[in-house]
Amino acid sequence: MIHRTSGSHACPTRLAVALSLVLSLPAVAAVAAPVQARDYAWTQTATRAVDISRASLTGSVADTAPMPIVVALKLRNEKLLDDYIVEQQRPGSVAYHQWLTSEESTENFAPTADQAQAVADYLTGMGYANVEIAANRLLVTADGTAGTARRAFNTDFARVASKNGDDVANVRDAQVPAFLGGIVQGVYGLQTLNRMHTYSRDPQPLGAAKGRHGGASVTATTNYYFPHQFQTVYHAGNTPNGRSTAVAIIGWGSMTKSVSDLAHYESDYGITAVPTSVVTVGRTSRDNSGEGEWALDAQAIVGISGGVKSLTFYASYSATDANLLNTINRAVSDDTAKVVDMSWGGCETSASFADAQFKIGVTQGQTFSASSGDNGAYACGSIPNGNGSYGTQRGVSDPANSPYVIAVGGTTLTTDASQNYVGEVAWPYGGGGVSGYEAKPAWQSALSGSYRQLPDVAFDADWDNSPIAYYLSASGTRSAGYYLNGGTSLASPLFVGAWARLESAHGNGIGFAPKALYAYSSSYPFHDVTQGQNGPTATYYSAKAGYDNTTGWGSFDIQAANTFITNTPGFVSASN
Repeated sequence: MIHRTSGSHACPTRLAVALSLVLSLPAVAAVAAPVQARDYAWTQTATRAVDISRASLTGSVADTAPMPIVVALKLRNEKLLDDYIVEQQRPGSVAYHQWLTSEESTENFAPTADQAQAVADYLTGMGYANVEIAANRLLVTADGTAGTARRAFNTDFARVASKNGDDVANVRDAQVPAFLGGIVQGVYGLQTLNRMHTYSRDPQPLGAAKGRHGGASVTATTNYYFPHQFQTVYHAGNTPNGRSTAVAIIGWGSMTKSVSDLAHYESDYGITAVPTSVVTVGRTSRDNSGEGEWALDAQAIVGISGGVKSLTFYASYSATDANLLNTINRAVSDDTAKVVDMSWGGCETSASFADAQFKIGVTQGQTFSASSGDNGAYACGSIPNGNGSYGTQRGVSDPANSPYVIAVGGTTLTTDASQNYVGEVAWPYGGGGVSGYEAKPAWQSALSGSYRQLPDVAFDADWDNSPIAYYLSASGTRSAGYYLNGGTSLASPLFVGAWARLESAHGNGIGFAPKALYAYSSSYPFHDVTQGQNGPTATYYSAKAGYDNTTGWGSFDIQAANTFITNTPGFVSASN
């Protein structure tokens, strides 16, 4: 049965009844005592060797090189977890939209305290320092060196040249002793070569001439939008603002200027200030390269939502998988934000590194939104020109590939002189396609194939023809003022703000977005995008009526969506 915490507000029997479909739970295997290193029988983890076949080797990695790690632990009772997610989304179930607290999800689906401690003890015994078990027991973090990692995970490393200058990559799969094989999912921090990046471009300053929106325009043809004007574009109408829903942004580096830039924008346009906070996860970083991105995210969210209950900036130390996994896990463990924006990603090389965290988030009623990418259907291989160009290999982005996030693609937007919606076509560089690793979730059962398809929805992303105008403070050679930008880094926060608005209108009772959107796709008020493509040829992929791998189901009219949800029993509430 599902265990309830004593302080839960919920009916004490609802989950036990809902999950009686699971007749028995697997017993938790006992953890064998550690043995001496010479006696270890090694077993595989999900962390594979990095492909460096096309990389330039620059040398070996010294044993003394710092290498902090994050060990991801396996979910417990995962079959029960999967069944419960189905029940949470099935109208008529007594578990329908009954979200777990973080304490409840930890008690039922995280490794036991003894299992997590066994991993921590092993790391300590191998020489790691500052070993910490996350509050929800899904991760164990530790500080060590390359030499410690070689011994602890039976792997090795190479130093390689990259666009970042110099990076490290594990050249053998990471392994753990057999007695930890049933506990450890993967080991992160063993490579820095494959990093995530934001999906936008360098911001372009507005010119001096007055534009159609009362601001300045770059050219006479540029039709740009200040954040709050997206309320008109996507027709928020009489839908309440989002001020009953807590929202978060996950990124990296310094976020203090992004917070102050949001406040400046709010002051400029008379918007009631949204309460903000910065949560630094791990070490404090001085990297300010993403400040413009997080400012765009925050202003887009606040602008289209009309304001949210609170906006938390979760600041990872860097854009590596290890640091971002730790940060995502913190947002899940905190269980404060109902909708979470991730305007970044990287080429999919496996199942998403944060699937376990996203899955737990679903049980807690959280929706994580991920940009689908700015390289169209060709998100992998060599991408010499970065965002706004195609790579050499077809592929999709991680974490947008996860079945437990909503992947947001990009469109080119057209409006009339009063910013009323006219139409959208597929933005040529909006990410989309079919995952090579993630199985198709139940809510995509009507789609062809066996693997996860994306995007799920799409919003404005075209930085040339329909960009956002947002405030940036002075930095380096940049003067303070309003700048233009876009990419799916704009599309994702637009969805987040629109969804926060709908959550607020319905008592934060909607929860994970994709299941309902797919279930009601034939009648939900989507703007079906039927023109354009996201590849250099029409082969991959072209927009069409219904779902497609360029824009998913499209964007939506917010007021019409609110009316539809109100008039559709089963979208939020269900009769048992």
